[in-house]
Amino acid sequence: MAYDNRNFGNKMGGRNGFNSNYQKGQLPKGYLSGGYFETVENENALKPEYIVEYSKAIAEKLSDKNEWEKPNTPQNKRSQIRKFYEYVLRIQSLLHRKNNNFDAVEAELKRLIPYVNYAVSRGTVSELFRNFINDNMMAIHNVEDLNAFVKHFESIIAYLPKEKN
Repeated sequence: MAYDNRNFGNKMGGRNGFNSNYQKGQLPKGYLSGGYFETVENENALKPEYIVEYSKAIAEKLSDKNEWEKPNTPQNKRSQIRKFYEYVLRIQSLLHRKNNNFDAVEAELKRLIPYVNYAVSRGTVSELFRNFINDNMMAIHNVEDLNAFVKHFESIIAYLPKEKN
């Protein structure tokens, strides 16, 4: 999947630090284009942008009132996003019980795709969140990728603002 036509990032100007050409549902430019890892001293290391820059940019867009969508469209709620994160944590736990056999849990992990589609159809999460889940599901091929995704998703949760009652 090509990511070079993505059109948003926190260093690109425009309203709130985002490109004014932002299109609904798009993730940051270059997101996942080279995978989660970089090689540091002959070992794979999680790219820092998945903990800071990408996570912060995605969290900001998920918590935005989203002026680009129809008025009165439900906003992403931290609690809804957290449910998806907790599901991923359960899969990670299951993976450890299956002795890190990724093939044994891959189908359970991919169930997030229909779950997020259903959530979008109900209006409880945005198109951006669906794209986040779908793109990451396509990028996860092994245990290391899943563990990197968990750390990345955790960072997004940390950047989301607290819900007001």
